[in-house]
Amino acid sequence: MKKLRKESDLVDDLSKLREGTKATGVPDILAPKVQVELKYSKKMGRNVPYLKIYRQNEKNTYQKALFYVHGGAYYGGCAKDTLPFLRLLATKFEGVIYSIDYGLAPEYPYPLGVEDCLSVLIEEANHYTQVSLGGDSAGAAIALGASQLCQNMGICSIYKHVLFYPTVVHGSDHQGPLWNDHLIPINPGQRTVLHNNYLQFKQLDKIMTKYYLNGQDYDLSSPILSPLKADPLMFKKILVLIGEFDPFRLQDEAFAQKVGIAGCEAKYIRYGGLAHAFLNYVGQVPAVEDALDECANELN
Repeated sequence: MKKLRKESDLVDDLSKLREGTKATGVPDILAPKVQVELKYSKKMGRNVPYLKIYRQNEKNTYQKALFYVHGGAYYGGCAKDTLPFLRLLATKFEGVIYSIDYGLAPEYPYPLGVEDCLSVLIEEANHYTQVSLGGDSAGAAIALGASQLCQNMGICSIYKHVLFYPTVVHGSDHQGPLWNDHLIPINPGQRTVLHNNYLQFKQLDKIMTKYYLNGQDYDLSSPILSPLKADPLMFKKILVLIGEFDPFRLQDEAFAQKVGIAGCEAKYIRYGGLAHAFLNYVGQVPAVEDALDECANELN
């Protein structure tokens, strides 16, 4: 298990919070045959940067695409942060990956990030016969919101959703079952550390919702904002990957269970000993490559 902070307090300072979302010490994964191109979508009157990541082959005629949305609590992160693990995924996936650099809150609050994703989907999705959506943490939530709109607006159908430790609900009861760390088995000597980590994430949950909405009075139970509240039949096929000690674990389990009970295809994988944001340990923790293998197997 990753060593967790003993302190539970989280300072609400945007510059410091953004600094905390930066992926540091992540090794650059060598993938000589993988190409990365910077592109821009002008659809919907926007100017959205995104990365096209693909493995060169003789014809470069891929029929499958994954549109990926980076994490960072809605106010941090960038598409470049995804390159270490998406380059590795591109060596395994028989298709093209698009990593979307959506506008960050609070400067670009909800729903602008979701609309940025739609812009890129409109720009590129019609080139493929199979379109999937993915993301990590807050980015996975944005992807699930974009998925609902994409299908309801007739932009394209979504084949699968590949979700790394997603946050799937805003405004939840922090004293309720979705945040009850006592439901998580752990060595008694580490119980206090885990509890403090949950307390810190409860603070983070409130902070990121505040910045994401930036004073707008939206209904937090909206399915676009909180995919856990959505009609589960919208999602058809999902893969959820989570760390054992991730404070989003319980809401992710509730989400996967809801989709599965609805009769959809829901695959849930929990990695022992890992906490949140484990994709940043690509090249260092074997479970990360296993997670990328699972992702590629689902998409292929």
